[in-house]
Amino acid sequence: MNQEYPLVETKLNGTKSSSIIEHQLKSNPNKVKQIFNFLHKRSGIWYWISANFIFACCTFVLKLIPADMFDIMIMRFLVQTIVFGAFAMYKKYKILGEKSQSRAIVIMTSTSSLTNLCYISAYYFLPLSDLNTLRYTYIVWTACLAVIFLKEKFTKFNAISLVLTFTGLILTAKPKYLFVRLLNLLKETSLNETCSLFSYSCINLSSINSSMITTTESTSNYYYLGVALASICALTKSAQFIARKKLISTKMPFSVMNFQFTFVALLVSISYSLIRRLFKPEPYPYKWMLTVGLAIGFIQLITNTFYAKAIKRENLQLLTILGALDILYAVFLQYIFLRITITYLFSIGALLIVTSAVILSVHNMVVAAKKEKENMQNVNNDNL
Repeated sequence: MNQEYPLVETKLNGTKSSSIIEHQLKSNPNKVKQIFNFLHKRSGIWYWISANFIFACCTFVLKLIPADMFDIMIMRFLVQTIVFGAFAMYKKYKILGEKSQSRAIVIMTSTSSLTNLCYISAYYFLPLSDLNTLRYTYIVWTACLAVIFLKEKFTKFNAISLVLTFTGLILTAKPKYLFVRLLNLLKETSLNETCSLFSYSCINLSSINSSMITTTESTSNYYYLGVALASICALTKSAQFIARKKLISTKMPFSVMNFQFTFVALLVSISYSLIRRLFKPEPYPYKWMLTVGLAIGFIQLITNTFYAKAIKRENLQLLTILGALDILYAVFLQYIFLRITITYLFSIGALLIVTSAVILSVHNMVVAAKKEKENMQNVNNDNL
């Protein structure tokens, strides 16, 4: 490098390198087209990843706002109900569905609303990473429910996934508390045995120990309440998935299903808000509802659009695997804004849950590919 004019030389080198890149792109236009074609073919993946990230950010923001989450949800579901309803009426869809679909509609709307209710309620007591991990188990529960209601076969892959899921649930549910409780009980027993020899010191130590147990119990009780709500959320989401699958088979448009879900969820959110104020009267946070609530409502419309585009362009089983990114997004957001870290046991448990979902999804992809290949062979044989 020229020591007298180093900046000039670096600029010249930069322009040379950029000109070389431009020359390569111009000389190889086919490579550029191949890259764009590849990105376009996998656009469903990018839509899905973007939608997951936006959804995780919107959910994470709810805990940073000094307002009740269900009050914010009122505005979100109000916006979505209006938009989905207007679109369905514009397309002249039957927003109430057909009579033959009524049973599946009731199951879908009730399970969808219960899923949302349990998800938001669990978020009061759990970090978002724990909540998303527990919710991700819905894939395994869906496979189990499909065996019961859709008469699908229970395979060895279902059994392996169930074992991995249960093991992962045990590890993610903070088993450290169980060990701490056991140690405290052992300490309490040993203290009682030596109480006759050291009565005064024993009383002091046992009082300190009991206060530690009480503190551990109180924090753990709230955490396990969140775990229970998140588990119910996963189960109801799997039932919702089965109901939606039946409605899709009857050619019900996605906009109608989304309108029905958001309308019922809006009623549930309003009911919860009114009942809560009967026991704890307080004014509505209109400032946050009209700003953050409306913003989340419109942003969620973007995520719904991205989800719909992704489902049309990509294999559903592959997208299901990518749903595990919700856990990673939550971990990163918690660390960046709240400096919350995860334990090794939680990481292992989350990995087991994700592995169980991947096993089921890959198995379903292979089965679907075999069926498609058999159908193509049958069509070719018929043509011959």
